[in-house]
Amino acid sequence: MRESMETFVRGPGNAEAVRALESLSGLRPIPSKLYIEGPRHAGKSTLVRSWAADAERGSAGEAVFACSGADIAMALQFEADGTFFEKLGATPILLVDDIGLLLQAERGDQLLALMLAERDRLGLSTVVTSRQPASACEANEAREALASFENVHMEPLDDAGKREFVRRVAAEYGTDASPLLEEAAVACIVEMMGTRFEDLENATRYLVTDDDCAAHETLDAAAVQGLLQP
Repeated sequence: MRESMETFVRGPGNAEAVRALESLSGLRPIPSKLYIEGPRHAGKSTLVRSWAADAERGSAGEAVFACSGADIAMALQFEADGTFFEKLGATPILLVDDIGLLLQAERGDQLLALMLAERDRLGLSTVVTSRQPASACEANEAREALASFENVHMEPLDDAGKREFVRRVAAEYGTDASPLLEEAAVACIVEMMGTRFEDLENATRYLVTDDDCAAHETLDAAAVQGLLQP
């Protein structure tokens, strides 16, 4: 599904993170330093990618650079050209998703510490996400720099939020020929697909686009069970 803050599902567990991220501006006199932490499936990656995608499509595109900790680790391992590292140090707003993957890499902790120090020196805004709170982050050299970040916790969407996600996926991929999903069908999709949003998206997309499903004008819970069960 297209990543955008318009399609991102908001809920009680992510409200504070959304507020903090949407307050970012590369023109602020005081730079923002935001540490978003939460368990798997909390939506951290989706949130930062959605915010960055909107920024990149707008007038602030050149002021934002989003990447993952794995991207930086790969750049370290394969000695990427200097352009990538210049963006890490000089882009007005940097978003790094899952710094845990960077800290697992050789010299990752050192690079993170140097990068954050340079960004502090230049007065730039930085957002990082992690599955661990900053106090428990496996960093030595970067620990002091991370301690100065504002910590925001995220929790996964509840069932109501997941049902809203299913509805948005159906609206994104559905056509005039797609079957209508009854509320009981939406709840059934959530119950069957569990916590992985990729599974929720794939199942819903199948139900509103596949020719076999299009034979139904409306899908109830029983029809969804029959179509999704192996």
